[in-house]
Amino acid sequence: MSSILLRAIPMALGFFLVAQPALADKLQMECGQSRGHVFNAPEGLVDSGSAGWDEDSISTGLSIFELDLDSGAVTYRWRDARQYWLDAKDEGAEVRLLSVDDTDLSWQVLSIFGDVTEVCSFANVLGDTPKSLCVTSKNNKLIHSARVLVADCKAVLVPVSD
Repeated sequence: MSSILLRAIPMALGFFLVAQPALADKLQMECGQSRGHVFNAPEGLVDSGSAGWDEDSISTGLSIFELDLDSGAVTYRWRDARQYWLDAKDEGAEVRLLSVDDTDLSWQVLSIFGDVTEVCSFANVLGDTPKSLCVTSKNNKLIHSARVLVADCKAVLVPVSD
């Protein structure tokens, strides 16, 4: 990530922080229940009668994406159905920042978990109803699917650590 972009992130946050951009090290997106659609191809465990589009949701979901405003590093954690917190990198995923729009702080994250690829975009970050828009593709011997999920989020600025 260019140092120009990294300097622009705190500047764009400036008006959000009442002109005090040095008060935040990280921007965190806390996202709740996701809803959307999934397409399952008729392969592996999915027969032709079960293939096609269907509604999908993660009703117990809570995910947190954290963007380090200095380095551009991204942390991605989520709470699973058992209510355990998992970290994408601890689970073997590659997680990286794809882009940041310094005018509205929308940003995109790429996560690759073996046979699962996910791109999450965060929109309306500075607005009343920030959203995550996640597109996931899974391709293995058992299932080939693609899904699109949307969740309401809360933007949290993590203060400068002492």
